[in-house]
Amino acid sequence: MTDISKDSLIWFGRTMDIDGVRYFDYSAAGFEFAFAGTKAVCSLCSDPDAWQSDTKCWLGVYVSELDASAAKKPLNFWQNFGGEPDKHIQLNKKLADYTLFESATPKTVHIRVIKLSEAAFAYAGFCGLKLEGKLLENCIDSAKKDKVLKKPKIQFIGDSITCGYGIDGVFEKDVFTTAQERADKSFAFLTAKELGAEFQMVSWSGIGIISCYIAPEEDYVRTEILMPMLYPYTDKSLSLRLKLEPETWSAASFKSDVIVINLGTNDQSYTRQKKERVDTFISCYRQFLECVHRNSPEAAIVACLGVMGQDLCGAIEEAATLFKQDFPKAEISVLKFDVQDEKDGIGADWHPSAKTHQKLAQKLVAHIRQNKLI
Repeated sequence: MTDISKDSLIWFGRTMDIDGVRYFDYSAAGFEFAFAGTKAVCSLCSDPDAWQSDTKCWLGVYVSELDASAAKKPLNFWQNFGGEPDKHIQLNKKLADYTLFESATPKTVHIRVIKLSEAAFAYAGFCGLKLEGKLLENCIDSAKKDKVLKKPKIQFIGDSITCGYGIDGVFEKDVFTTAQERADKSFAFLTAKELGAEFQMVSWSGIGIISCYIAPEEDYVRTEILMPMLYPYTDKSLSLRLKLEPETWSAASFKSDVIVINLGTNDQSYTRQKKERVDTFISCYRQFLECVHRNSPEAAIVACLGVMGQDLCGAIEEAATLFKQDFPKAEISVLKFDVQDEKDGIGADWHPSAKTHQKLAQKLVAHIRQNKLI
């Protein structure tokens, strides 16, 4: 079998190289390639011993055949993409080989490997790829050039909703597991697909601007991990797990056209319409908008909220107004999502269902198009 280096592939999402391993930890991060042959085997590492069986890492493998014409063109991530993954892979060993594709007869295929679970749980690391066949290097090299020149780029910053938490679960029936987590069914992923965009997700379940989620019977602020602490780094949580100093993320590596922020759902579990707490949220959200804008000054910002509660929608509008006063040339808009409807189904832990995510994506796509943000 032929060894294929990580740099010969096309990567998406925030990734980090450490000691020869390329980690792709955030939701919907991963890689793609095309080859002609019979078998593709990938060596992957994770930290399964640190997690229970219900919070280990899950990947989705999507395979589509390429005809002779398509095999000569730049790879298009979204072309012939749809439906369920051809394979679900749970990384249940520290290091192991996983067969991504196998055929009795040679085929020309486009393979995408996507992290379906989120960065808050077990990580994923690429350690190598072996092929029985030939990598379509020209097809991939052309795609790398093509993606720099043509495709719009959207960055999504959010919480469990952006991660696709509980989509494959059922409220009051299922307890959440990472097997139910489907970044590929989230509104963020669906929005990027509809717009034919490159995408990047920085999302973490339970996270907020000033507080993580707290239960109704509790009343204290939780600040162990907040988005303003996480966003400036490539993968702060992974760095700390590996006992490394966090690597500062370079916005130049992904020049966003649009940045979608969906935060506040967990903050409202703490603010509870108390003026002092809401005022703190407004101030900190406005500061976070500035951080995002300074990193990507040419990107339009869309601030979203509402599907799991609208208590802080007005606060976000106020924060956006304050931000706009200081940065009048910045492009920013606010989008209020409808609260999820039980008729559309409810996922695990009262999270949006697949149908609700589709509705969110439709509304966000319409907003982006109507405002000519792409």
